[in-house]
Amino acid sequence: MKIIYSLCSWGLGHATRGLPVIRRLVKDGHEVIIYTSGRSLELLKSEIGNNARYIPSVPYPSPYSDKIGFAFRFLKTAPKILALIKEEEKDVAKIAQENKIDIIISDSRFGSHCKFAPSYLLFHQLRFIAPLRLLPAEMFTEYYNHFLQDKFEKIIVPDYEDNSLSGDLSHNLRYFKKEKVEYIGILSDFEKIQTDEDIDYLFSISGPEPTRTILEEKLFSQIGLLKGNIAVSLGKPGKFTKETVKNAVVYSFLEKKRRDELMNRAKIVVSRSGYTTIMDVAEIEKKAFFIPTPGQTEQLYLASYLEKAGFFHSVKQNKLKIDIDTEVALQYKGFTPPWRTDESVGRFLKAIGIN
Repeated sequence: MKIIYSLCSWGLGHATRGLPVIRRLVKDGHEVIIYTSGRSLELLKSEIGNNARYIPSVPYPSPYSDKIGFAFRFLKTAPKILALIKEEEKDVAKIAQENKIDIIISDSRFGSHCKFAPSYLLFHQLRFIAPLRLLPAEMFTEYYNHFLQDKFEKIIVPDYEDNSLSGDLSHNLRYFKKEKVEYIGILSDFEKIQTDEDIDYLFSISGPEPTRTILEEKLFSQIGLLKGNIAVSLGKPGKFTKETVKNAVVYSFLEKKRRDELMNRAKIVVSRSGYTTIMDVAEIEKKAFFIPTPGQTEQLYLASYLEKAGFFHSVKQNKLKIDIDTEVALQYKGFTPPWRTDESVGRFLKAIGIN
């Protein structure tokens, strides 16, 4: 089959969670066109290489800012995003028609669909979390998402229907028909391997700018408080660098083999509470400590939800005390997945009609 795999480029999470599906499609002999932009495009080119074609996507403006919260920034950029979704619809329709595409898979891009091919939306945020959990605002965002997603054959949720990791982001829905939504389980490009846990702390710094750099500076201001073996991934695809800073080995970016190795060797992972990272630590059953991006209601909600469930500890960035907080985080139980990515990928392909 000829497949367009379209990915949102806000941070690297959509690209990394798409890797196991794309690898499987390529392995099974399908012709894949990857449609994304920015660092996500760089990452996928480095991981998939010549096994896929790449077309730069219509870029969405980032809703992240170091000056105003995510919700307000999102509302400010929404008119431009809506206009770009229309542009994306035309772009994707042209690509689909010219290349005789059989299926379109869209990871969180509302404009990646067309009438020439069945289109499926991979999405975990069917409801946007409003500031202060205002019910009318959350009802509106769910209805708004339902309206946009009506153009897709099915919404594929990378989570479990029961024993959920995403909570109210994709469960307890009001407007979606049950048959329209399919929960397939977590998607992660990490693999659980048997190895010694000889890294005391693994810091995974990721996300869009400027919030990624802000977290980097915050962590390095306190990293000297920790003792033991420390590894840091800066989340900067491109030229690979490795250096020692204070008592930590710092990598510009971790390719899959080294990423799997370091994650499995770590006793605890410290990172933002992005949903892809949460799936990653769940995949290999690691302890984790989360620092949600300030003002980003999704990450703040997920951090709070997982804390209350007893899975993972979290703290707001302005209250970070890295030595104390990591000790507390080690006391939490972590998350044991009902099944892992291999089975989730199979469920995904079955859901979109690829056996």
